[in-house]
Amino acid sequence: MEKENQIIMVVKRDKLFGTSNLKDCPQGFLSADIYDFIPEINLYFEWMRRGNSEIKDTAESNPDYKQPIAYSVVVNPLLKRIFGYKRAIDKSYHESRLAGNWCWGVGGHVEKIDEISKQAYEIIEKSRDRELSEEIEIKSKKSPLIKLLGYINDDSNNVGKVHLGLLYIVETGANEIFPKDKEISEGNYKSLEELEDICRRAKDNGSGIKVDSWSEIALPPIRDILR
Repeated sequence: MEKENQIIMVVKRDKLFGTSNLKDCPQGFLSADIYDFIPEINLYFEWMRRGNSEIKDTAESNPDYKQPIAYSVVVNPLLKRIFGYKRAIDKSYHESRLAGNWCWGVGGHVEKIDEISKQAYEIIEKSRDRELSEEIEIKSKKSPLIKLLGYINDDSNNVGKVHLGLLYIVETGANEIFPKDKEISEGNYKSLEELEDICRRAKDNGSGIKVDSWSEIALPPIRDILR
């Protein structure tokens, strides 16, 4: 199925935040210790054609709806390493708005094929696990420990306006992680300092380096855990 024709999970913005006004919605990292959007997602989730930003009345063009995305950051807490990768920049990458960006969150849309129950949270977890298995290979005999840290909402750009991130930390003892998806041009473990340096260099307009806004937002809470 072409990605534009995928049927994906959405939730009306005003059902999530109690308002449809972007200026009144909380922004940035929203800790799970303070915020809990799971009840609202469970109650009000719908299915909608994904489309793209140019096709009217589809999820990608309608900021009245948010698309929940499981955004998983894989870390080795003993090595204090984080899996970071660069998105492909050629035609193999379907989302042109993010092509070529550095990123350390693995994830994708919650699709109708993930619907294993009537509970949205269980469906999102199914999507999370599917995306992890499709995009990377974690070389470890033990299953990773996965925890929801919170949420990411960033209405400052057209991609963020239609998505809501569920930020997961995936702790593993694996010494290596290998990219599997063709949409990843390169990826490996990096230190916290290396990722911070990528963010610093991205602020130089002449560097040609770009970083997903969600990855920048996710870095401080990940830093707190590793330190």
